[in-house]
Amino acid sequence: MATEPTGALRELSTLLKRLILHAGTNNTKIAERTGFPRQQVSRAVNGRGVPSPDLTAALVVVLGAGEQIAQLRERADLERKAQAIGAVLPASNSTVPPKAGRHLLPALTVGTETMVTEVSPADRRQTFRTAGALALGALADDVAQRITTADPDPGNLDDAEAAVRDFAVNYRTTPHAAKLAALAPAWHATETALDRRVSLTVRTRLTQVVGWQAFYLGLTSFDLGDDRTARKMLRLAQRHASEAADLLPLHSGRRSDVLLLQGSIAAIQSSVAYFTGAYGEAADIAAQARDGAHPFTRPILAGCQARAAAIARPDDVAQALADMQDHVWDGPLLPGPNPGNAAFAHTFLAISLAHTGRGDQAEGYARTGLALEQASGPDHFVQIAGKYNALALAHLRRPRPEPEGAVEAIQHALTVLDGRPTRDVIQRAGEMWRQMDTQWSHVPAVHELGEQIRSSRLALETGQPPTETV
Repeated sequence: MATEPTGALRELSTLLKRLILHAGTNNTKIAERTGFPRQQVSRAVNGRGVPSPDLTAALVVVLGAGEQIAQLRERADLERKAQAIGAVLPASNSTVPPKAGRHLLPALTVGTETMVTEVSPADRRQTFRTAGALALGALADDVAQRITTADPDPGNLDDAEAAVRDFAVNYRTTPHAAKLAALAPAWHATETALDRRVSLTVRTRLTQVVGWQAFYLGLTSFDLGDDRTARKMLRLAQRHASEAADLLPLHSGRRSDVLLLQGSIAAIQSSVAYFTGAYGEAADIAAQARDGAHPFTRPILAGCQARAAAIARPDDVAQALADMQDHVWDGPLLPGPNPGNAAFAHTFLAISLAHTGRGDQAEGYARTGLALEQASGPDHFVQIAGKYNALALAHLRRPRPEPEGAVEAIQHALTVLDGRPTRDVIQRAGEMWRQMDTQWSHVPAVHELGEQIRSSRLALETGQPPTETV
């Protein structure tokens, strides 16, 4: 017959059962959601064992009440370890009665024998001091062991940092769903590792890793049109970047990596604002982060500012474009957004000029940016599609618009996606089509484009490739 749980383990079991009942779920469903075996979940819920840190973290995600679950789990773990070294206070239902005129200490279990110690009032203080010292010593040993074993293997930490760099290399060619599938578990594992008593050096490195993981989850969410999740993940990345900056010594070479992360976050936050119509906010976010930014992100931030300012405050466009052109990135690919290289600079110059009605001047820059991107990576589907959209905008925003040229460019943009629906491409294509449908609905190509836009929007909402239209 199984022994009934006691102490913190019993409290934890009671709490988990109450949360499961409130959530209307059961052990089997929790096992399916967390990925842990049902038997392991059942042991934790029924108080037959202290759950592992990973299972505890998973239960917190599924059931909530994070602080209560974590605190009770820690207490239960300490009680278990204290029992293992033979220094555990008995349950409160002890049947040994106290004798008159004496103060009875709780029984102390040592090995398999239970001793009841009688002390006089004169000896009571010293006895409690001794017992307290023993208990504190056991706790100190436990804490020291947790600190010693908390740090991940150095090779695993090196691999995690290398994985961020590899993700940056493959980001432009990997379908969005595959990015999420690869990155979400890695992010959760790193967050779990940070919850342990890791050393300062390891915490600093892990904080930067998890900051980049949160950034890329925010960027992927943005590409999929999930603005709410994108904002949350970018804010989380921002917190990690700030924490990493606080942890690093003032003259550490790694501070440049934090600066790169901070600028990358700001660039995507500006893009989220831009594609949700908050053009003034988008310009402000980029402008505030641009001065003193990492050389990789500075031209990106300048381009984001110019793109938004061309709509919200045209007087600021020239200065932002000049800064972008003065700081074009020609170095290696680094973690972050689409690099601010020559292809980027030509495209954002074209977009900014087109937004101010100078599409005839913008067209040449748009074509150059497109050619440079295609030469750089013909499988950069998001970037190439975006540059086709820039060309379409140049055809529309000019003294004598050319809707046929815009339709052709947008159709190329949607075709390049090839079953990988991407929010900014589809949204911008839809906005331009609505303008054309208002003015040139009689043009057959405009009507056909509308059908393609609707199919692409549906694909973005469902996460499925668009169907062919006839």
